[in-house]
Amino acid sequence: MPEETKKNRLGRYGGLAIVLAILSKLKTVGLFLVKLLKFGKLGPTIWSMALSVGVYTLIYPWQFAVGLVLMLFIHEMGHVLAARKVGLPVSLPAFIPFFGALIMLKKQPADARTEAFVAFGGPLFGSLGAMAALTLGYATDRPYLFLIAWVGFFLNLINLLPIHPLDGGRIVTAISRWLWLIGLIGGLIVIIYLKAIVFLLIWLLFAWELYQAYFGRKDETLSVVHEFPLAPSVFTEAFFPVPGEAHRRALDFRQYTNLKTRETKLEVDYPGLGRLATLDFDAGAVTAVEMLGYRRLGADDGRLRLFITFRPDRARGGIVRDPTYYQVPLRMRIVYGVAYFGLMIVLGAMLALTAQHLPLDR
Repeated sequence: MPEETKKNRLGRYGGLAIVLAILSKLKTVGLFLVKLLKFGKLGPTIWSMALSVGVYTLIYPWQFAVGLVLMLFIHEMGHVLAARKVGLPVSLPAFIPFFGALIMLKKQPADARTEAFVAFGGPLFGSLGAMAALTLGYATDRPYLFLIAWVGFFLNLINLLPIHPLDGGRIVTAISRWLWLIGLIGGLIVIIYLKAIVFLLIWLLFAWELYQAYFGRKDETLSVVHEFPLAPSVFTEAFFPVPGEAHRRALDFRQYTNLKTRETKLEVDYPGLGRLATLDFDAGAVTAVEMLGYRRLGADDGRLRLFITFRPDRARGGIVRDPTYYQVPLRMRIVYGVAYFGLMIVLGAMLALTAQHLPLDR
């Protein structure tokens, strides 16, 4: 009996060990699969693409659903590549079913020329993607490829309407803002004719932005409190008394844009001491900087609080009020004008050509 009991115990413990080993392996495999399915930084893009394809497949054939999402992806990647070309940090595309796709600029362009360059990348690459679909359609005689190409040409063409924040509305900032007037009137006619509800919402936003930029209040000011680390030795080594938490005083400042990095900097000076800090600040034109006190946290640590007042030249990503933003050399205006209207003509011609091959009667 003792020997049998020992065997039974060994059997039980051995079985438990095997089960735990299997569970451990399954956990390892599970963690690996979770990491794999996250796709790193590509995760949101891949999952939102898959979601869009799935939703569109409920309505359209799966070939068309995949092609439509690919057209949107190529368009948005054109923006991503253009933004990175000019040194603007940008997110990868995210897809929203029935609303298309979008990217997020983590830093806004410093001038209209840069904004137009980033905006032009989308319809340019998107048009090339539609061209590729059309070429495949001719090579394989697959009707759905002609339909995908037609939709690609159409989406890129309507995106060129001079309506902010559509690509066309951003591109014309480097040509002439008077083209916004054409978008305001002609764009509305096109949208009503197409019965495009989503684009009507964009047009309403555009009309409101124009009103705010050119007829709204110009003396609007905002403020923000900024706190940053500053060692007490900055004051003591210069034989200055360390300010207290209730200390208030106006500070000198300078704001400028680095032409190479396109970053807007704010330099803050303390009277008699010199520069205290250099901050990133592109929210608007700074009008005043006030010290709100210094909080000493230790022998070598402290926090300085600043009250920054500024005039918001533009809503973030919206229409810019500052006229210097739109100062583009005449030669570049001509280049962008030729490229913009040339692409519109090409897309219109490709739409007409592709329409002859649409599988409407099949």
